[in-house]
Amino acid sequence: MRPVVLLLSLATLLAALLSSARADAKPYTDTKKRFTVELEAGWELAPIPADTLGMNFRKKHNGVPGSLHVMVRALKPAETTKQTLDELEEGFKAELGYRQGGDVPTSVGLLPAVRRTFTVYASGDANTVRAVELYALHAFGHAHVLHFETLEKSRSAFSRDLDRMLASYQALAGKGDNAPLVGTWINLDGGTDLVLEEDGSFKLGPLAGGYRAERGGLTLYPAQGAAPEAFSYVLDGASLTVANRNVGEMRFKRSGAARFKPVDDAPKVTGPLTREQLIGGWKVVDAASTEPLRLQLAASGSCSFGPLSGRWRYSTGRLTITSTADVTITYAASLTAGKLVLSGGDLDRELTLIRD
Repeated sequence: MRPVVLLLSLATLLAALLSSARADAKPYTDTKKRFTVELEAGWELAPIPADTLGMNFRKKHNGVPGSLHVMVRALKPAETTKQTLDELEEGFKAELGYRQGGDVPTSVGLLPAVRRTFTVYASGDANTVRAVELYALHAFGHAHVLHFETLEKSRSAFSRDLDRMLASYQALAGKGDNAPLVGTWINLDGGTDLVLEEDGSFKLGPLAGGYRAERGGLTLYPAQGAAPEAFSYVLDGASLTVANRNVGEMRFKRSGAARFKPVDDAPKVTGPLTREQLIGGWKVVDAASTEPLRLQLAASGSCSFGPLSGRWRYSTGRLTITSTADVTITYAASLTAGKLVLSGGDLDRELTLIRD
């Protein structure tokens, strides 16, 4: 009986110690809401001057520093995790003592990732080696890289902390627009089905590559070298309508349940945008000029958009303007919290407009 009681006591003590260790973890949310991570005891913010991609964290163990640098940026068209890692590793290859390691599939949070390891000399000293680990994951149209580094001899001292922080990591950048679209979509008209993954990849029949969603606009980037294809889309529960001038309208229904719960920063749209809601004057609120760019949409169908004038029409999330010079431009249009959001067409970024 005594050994059993002793084992139970030890188990209780171990559970209490583990619980206490996790209680010391501090949640950190990036100021730009690109990611969250739980910092283990002793880890502190150590910002790098002029770093706009993320945040750096640091801890010392027996005087030896370990650092975790998180970087987040928009994915390049059809970019792979290998390309993401290659780009970052390139800068280390010129350092003294660079020695290539290898790639291993892993996970960061609940998302698939790739871990790459290599070593370099610290300050050019062959007797002091830096161990470098890069973790790359693609999620919701963004590349996330977590760069861990310490001296090779101290790597094991940081193992538990690093494992726990990686497990707690959540990718937030682009989630509001992209997460609701993730899944398999069945074509209701008998055409090819559409698969949109959380890592930013897509499949549409024989086509595969990367995609990016942004407030009513969906762009597919085929890996086969074909030109990108921009669509407007309307998501209504389990129904998805995708359309552009080249292919017309494609209607899909979600297969199975949604993979992600609704996101707080997802566009707040109260029902589909209608033609009547568009009629009137709008002005761009995020323009850098002193005189805001104005959009006038008349009930008669005439319009002006800055220096452009002509005719307009609206259908299923698409605002089409045909100029007096017979140039036709189609924008993805959505209404979010009373603001009109335009993307695609001849725009290099989305525009937000308010009532004029």
